[in-house]
Amino acid sequence: MQFPMDQDMQVSALITDRNRQVAKWVREEMCSEGTRHFFDVWHIGKSIQRALDAAAKERDCEDLKLWRPAIINHLYWTAASTPTGDPDEMEAKWQSMINHVQDIHEHSTPAFTSCAHPPLEGEARDKEWLEPGSPAATKLESVAARKALVKDIRQLSPQHQTFSLEAYHSLILHFAPKHTGFSFLGMYSRLLLAALHFNSNGNRDVARTSEGEARYAVRYPRFRKGGWVVHPIKEKPSYGYATNLMVSLVEEYCKSPQALQESSAVLSSSCTAPPHLFPPEGCQG
Repeated sequence: MQFPMDQDMQVSALITDRNRQVAKWVREEMCSEGTRHFFDVWHIGKSIQRALDAAAKERDCEDLKLWRPAIINHLYWTAASTPTGDPDEMEAKWQSMINHVQDIHEHSTPAFTSCAHPPLEGEARDKEWLEPGSPAATKLESVAARKALVKDIRQLSPQHQTFSLEAYHSLILHFAPKHTGFSFLGMYSRLLLAALHFNSNGNRDVARTSEGEARYAVRYPRFRKGGWVVHPIKEKPSYGYATNLMVSLVEEYCKSPQALQESSAVLSSSCTAPPHLFPPEGCQG
């Protein structure tokens, strides 16, 4: 974050996971400058899933397992349906879930007085509602109304999430795997290639059949524990950026081989030595 701050750039919003040290630093160093700090929804959802799985194992709380997918969907809806990021509204929407699973759809909170869904009929009405005051309903309220969780719910990111950054970090491992050591220039070059590849292919369109229909695939993510999700199949990645690099290199070499060699020498001279080449502090030699 130091780089944009040094460039006198105002960071209006920052989205991170729930790391408490990061949250404390952002609150002390950036919020006073007008930065709003949001939390990624997926990370909070993962925490809630673990809590619900543990609660469902307790006596007379088995029905919580049936409601887990709907509760996580409601978490995402809470953020997505509040584009302004109003914390009071998001808190009220989240708390309404505790009433909804008990077949109660009117709420006492001014920010969200009733469920947004239409009147339930047919299959939508035929659900395993939790009995008010039952062990399952009481346990769910203790999980969903925890002060620490509600505080984090108030900071849900309504629009942007961290998944694209995490995808970029995963891509870096393809260009620079951890099991291989690289020189400074080698690592620097591979990071640049990873960034070029990501920027060139991050917004690929959905692949289509010969009839023009979008293609999808069913996947079984490990965190779903047997549950399935539908993912769009993207078009194959392109490597035009590599061709452009090679063309530019040839053009620069044809113009002036000496200038290209000098640029390479300047880059090499700017490399810092690996930490293990420096003598320990206090050592003479």
